[in-house]
Amino acid sequence: MLDLSRKLTDELVIGDKVYPLNMSFDNIIRLFEMWCDEEIPENVKPFFALKMLAGDGFGSLSIEDAMDVFQQIFEEHIQLKSLKDVSVEYDLAGNVMKQEPSVKSNEPPVYDISLDGDFIYASFMQAYGIDLLEERGNLHWKKFNALLAGLPEGTKFVEVIKIRKYKPRKGDSQAYIDEMMKLKKEYALPDSEEYDDEEDDYGYDME
Repeated sequence: MLDLSRKLTDELVIGDKVYPLNMSFDNIIRLFEMWCDEEIPENVKPFFALKMLAGDGFGSLSIEDAMDVFQQIFEEHIQLKSLKDVSVEYDLAGNVMKQEPSVKSNEPPVYDISLDGDFIYASFMQAYGIDLLEERGNLHWKKFNALLAGLPEGTKFVEVIKIRKYKPRKGDSQAYIDEMMKLKKEYALPDSEEYDDEEDDYGYDME
């Protein structure tokens, strides 16, 4: 969350050393993608993450200490609520998670910050006139998320989110339900396809 009363301070302090952090939105998205890459050994991911965020100088740390330092950066600078009406936070892999992770949910994710890049790019251009490709290395991660959360109705990204969240209700015509379920499949994220296939009769809740 942006604190408008304070300057953004992107620093990691360890003892008497201060490491400036690269908090541009594109760098954080690349970090998420790296963390999800199954070809990268788990024991080197914290070191890669620290290098991406703060540069060199962490090679002498143990894997446990490197993970602790990364966790500290993640919790203080990266993890934040995003998207109005969705109430999600990012986990260490960049996936959305419930605000209360102790409560188990069968709901599929409603967006993926990497896979939905086209929709996010188009929506930023439409709503703000911001070319995200030109803002790489400049736009701060927290500013990016504030703008993402504030995207108005009628932008492509918001419409896709509404489609993915759609569930049939009383009063919906069969033609409308069929069209929405077709769109849900068209815009489904890979991780949500298995969930959708398990629903009986489109998961209608007509009570």
